[in-house]
Amino acid sequence: MQAHWRLTVAEALKRPLFRHAEVIAGRGGLNRPIRWVHILESAENHKFLNGGELILSTGLGFGSDSQKRLAYLKGVMERGAVGVCIELGEYIRQIPEDMCELANHCQFPLIAFLEPVRFVDITLDLHERIVNRHTEVLRTLEAFTRDLQQLSLQPNGLARILERLQKTVQLQTIFYPCEGEPIFFPAMPQTVQQELVQLLQSGAFANQLAPGSSGVLPISAKKSIVYQPIAAMGQVLAYLGLILYERTADEFLLLALDYTAAAIAQILLRKMVVEEQARDRQDRLLDQLLAGGSLSEEQLRSLLGFAPKTALPPYLAVILESGAERPAVSADGSLLFTDLLGVFRMVLRRYGFTPLLRSRGQRLYMLLLLERPANRREQLEKAMEEISQLVRKGLGRDEPLHWGISRLGDRFDTAARHFQEAEQALASQSWAGSPFYDDLGVHRLLAAQQDDYAQRAFVDDYLGPLLRHDQQHNSQLLTTLRVFLDHHANKQEAAEKLFIRRQTLYHRLEKIKELLGESYLEPEHRLCLELALRIYERLNR
Repeated sequence: MQAHWRLTVAEALKRPLFRHAEVIAGRGGLNRPIRWVHILESAENHKFLNGGELILSTGLGFGSDSQKRLAYLKGVMERGAVGVCIELGEYIRQIPEDMCELANHCQFPLIAFLEPVRFVDITLDLHERIVNRHTEVLRTLEAFTRDLQQLSLQPNGLARILERLQKTVQLQTIFYPCEGEPIFFPAMPQTVQQELVQLLQSGAFANQLAPGSSGVLPISAKKSIVYQPIAAMGQVLAYLGLILYERTADEFLLLALDYTAAAIAQILLRKMVVEEQARDRQDRLLDQLLAGGSLSEEQLRSLLGFAPKTALPPYLAVILESGAERPAVSADGSLLFTDLLGVFRMVLRRYGFTPLLRSRGQRLYMLLLLERPANRREQLEKAMEEISQLVRKGLGRDEPLHWGISRLGDRFDTAARHFQEAEQALASQSWAGSPFYDDLGVHRLLAAQQDDYAQRAFVDDYLGPLLRHDQQHNSQLLTTLRVFLDHHANKQEAAEKLFIRRQTLYHRLEKIKELLGESYLEPEHRLCLELALRIYERLNR
């Protein structure tokens, strides 16, 4: 496909109807592509232009009036016209010097018809050429798309597709995966490759374009890279780019780029599925770990690919649970977590985790080996948010999702205990306010205690008088006690938090002492009250 598939001004001048035309000024803009041909006589009507038009005029609207003709020329230039053809005759005898100066300054083609011409013949001729060019482009893209579909099913399909794209657009092609080595077609010197990779890392990755959109990265005054992300399941897997020289990306290039990105996305997605199947053996170990299997630490190390005496990376046990009333399924009936495992892996690896994943019904179990233990919490929170968005997008609705995350583990044979911690964190999240087991504090003991009768009896023994008094008198003694203890028995801070006067607080505290006894602020009694308050809060949530 030729570099400029559109009809340019220079090509239009070679048509027979332009044999008596002469370029008066603005020769530097003759390579501008023509989108349409328009007859325009008045400067007031330039607002109807959309850009890319070649303008035909007799000079009727401006003639010899210097102010009008410059306003006319500036107006069509501002609206994106690609050139003006003026028929010399009754209304304008020659192209004035001031118009030539402006056209030369802006590299805007100014063309004079030295003899009378029929504008209707020119319009028909050029429009026919433009439509033919568009038809040629559509046929080329159709054949290109068919080839991409066939190549995507062949061995080494990625390289074949990149070769086909480069042959079609005749531009340097770059494939830059988020994981793996970039591919340049045709090959480029190593130093140039490194410079382009750094440019993509600082530009493409930072801009985070939405899938299906394109961006431009300048290399120099004359060179640039037009690129597009290759995405699957809402995740960017790679970037596809073309290097432009003294050229901007037109519709043909953008469409070719888009079609190629879609074909490569299918290849990458299939590759992820194959890799997912290959990882299934290791993931099956989670079944034994979850069940507290009898495998020794040495056996687990061997199955996970770790040498006997190598230092193990620390790990976290994580549980993701869908709160949907019915199991989340995809269109083909498989559990949605299963369909998304490959994308989950990519997200987790990007944030520094080596994951083992297992989908069971409404839950996804994860054993995350930490490649970079530093900032693990911050990185995990980012990965959790991204995974949550992926699940909601996959379901097409705002799905309730819950997380439970264990303490850091250092031996695989204790993984079952860490999954129990994740289970407790998951069960406690609604009232503890955090998915991390590390944040539960005293709630660890409360979560481990499953005897509701014993817990309710404990609450009644220590808080029963306050609860009954609040119920009978519509008072707020329980809330007052909680705020008072939370602020370390500081009366002024408690009164401010409760938005009451200190005298009111004193009356309430006297009533609390009357109901609970003189010793309610002594250490052991106070500890029991604080535990009872938290148990009561958990039970009632």
